[in-house]
Amino acid sequence: MAERLAGGGREGVEGASADGPARGALRGPRTCVIADHPLAAAAGERALREGGSAADAAVAMAAVLTVVQPHMSHLGGDAFAMTYEAASGAVRALNASGPAPASASADACRALGGIPDAGARAVTAPGCVAGWGTLHERHGRLPWARALADAERLAREGFPASRALARAVAAGRARVAPASAFKDLFGHVAGDGGQTVRQPALADTLRTLAQDGAGALYEGPLADECLTALNGLGAAFTPDDWRAPAEWVEPLAVDFAGMRVHTQPPPSRGIALMLALKRLARAGTGAGAQVEALRGAFAAVDAEAGDPRATGFDAEALLRAGGASARAAAGGAGDGDTTALLAIDAEGNAVSLIQSVFAAWGSGVLAPRIGALFNNRMRGFTLERGHRNELAGGKRPMHTLHSYLVTTPPDLLAEGAGGGALAAVGGTPGAHRQPQTNAQVLDAVLRAGADPQDALDAPRWALDTDGSLHAEARAPDRLGEALRAAGLDPAPLAAWDGWTGRACLAVRTGGGVAAAHDARGEGLAIVG
Repeated sequence: MAERLAGGGREGVEGASADGPARGALRGPRTCVIADHPLAAAAGERALREGGSAADAAVAMAAVLTVVQPHMSHLGGDAFAMTYEAASGAVRALNASGPAPASASADACRALGGIPDAGARAVTAPGCVAGWGTLHERHGRLPWARALADAERLAREGFPASRALARAVAAGRARVAPASAFKDLFGHVAGDGGQTVRQPALADTLRTLAQDGAGALYEGPLADECLTALNGLGAAFTPDDWRAPAEWVEPLAVDFAGMRVHTQPPPSRGIALMLALKRLARAGTGAGAQVEALRGAFAAVDAEAGDPRATGFDAEALLRAGGASARAAAGGAGDGDTTALLAIDAEGNAVSLIQSVFAAWGSGVLAPRIGALFNNRMRGFTLERGHRNELAGGKRPMHTLHSYLVTTPPDLLAEGAGGGALAAVGGTPGAHRQPQTNAQVLDAVLRAGADPQDALDAPRWALDTDGSLHAEARAPDRLGEALRAAGLDPAPLAAWDGWTGRACLAVRTGGGVAAAHDARGEGLAIVG
């Protein structure tokens, strides 16, 4: 099995051609870190070199990403993670997403004409920092303050803006308020970047979190600043609403291509990936089969899923039924900005984490005294009456966010057997495209034996939220040809378009680790 996962090259990827990058996965004997920005990956590698665990590396990278990619994730966002414990084979899921304030109401949003896309009334309680603390508490080895040290240093001393940040700043000028604070922080960033960005208020907040713990965002002066900023702009959060929303939950799992794939349960939409893999396992191979598997999965999830804590939704029952649904779909989630990362440490423990403020720059609400930007995750709700995902106070919206771990199936005959050996770990940003890209990558690697980097470099198809199909056009256009041969008519998408995600993937092989990061992003994989 390890030999098969080592990667068989480009012939295992539909639509692959020889005209693009061909370096293959980066290979190392034991460890890897992958993040959507090189400074974040470097922070994760430093944590591992200092004796840290995969969780230490993940928290260090996650914190740095809020500094260097503030438009994608921030202290006011949410996070989900998957963890693998090598000693026991245990796989766990971490949900660090927050609910709407108790005062929120679907009727009030209907009166407004819809759920606000921006502003304080678009914000749910943020779980990102609580998630970091919960992950570190269970799996960290380094001191908590050490995990945040690189992020604080970069916020205080500054870093050169990347091209992606420079392009995002243009959109932020029209979205983020107060405009004067945004201008002070990012107003000088332009062109292809390179300008030094310093965020002293965010550095001070990271120092407070390092000294007082993750809970300091939810109680005390930092919490007061958050509530003052949001409620002063029309939100109605109470201290009881502003609680650290992070919990360990039982992951969902399906068997696919002789492996077991695990992801987060609802309110994560990772269930769409699980349903698609179940359907794909019964279908033929090829892009056409993938598209139909995802169409069916989205229809079921959009129609049925909601916060299980508030609605009693049974994700396992939907999986057992294969996603059959008699209801009309309520519509998929919209676009967003997100970042993904992963780490494997020297003992073989692994973390795959994804975090987001939903849209680019989230709600656009910046608390300048603490440097925190807030999500607009209320947009994850629907206003359809009676739907499990209908907006309600104290309820969590459905999230596009999910990541995955792959293990070998547990050996039930072996005495003291755990949950199977780690085979792969990965994830991608991309809002509605997340389960689509993850399914394409997993199909290529697990069923076709593709090299991990080749699986990420291959052209992709993607369904938009309106059901329209798009496919990257490359020369020759083998993916488009395959889709048309299956009776589908994709609209062309520019080659290497980051709209389909910026995936990361690490595969454990008999000879170590094979790691890959998407060439569509600015990230980096480091092996050791």
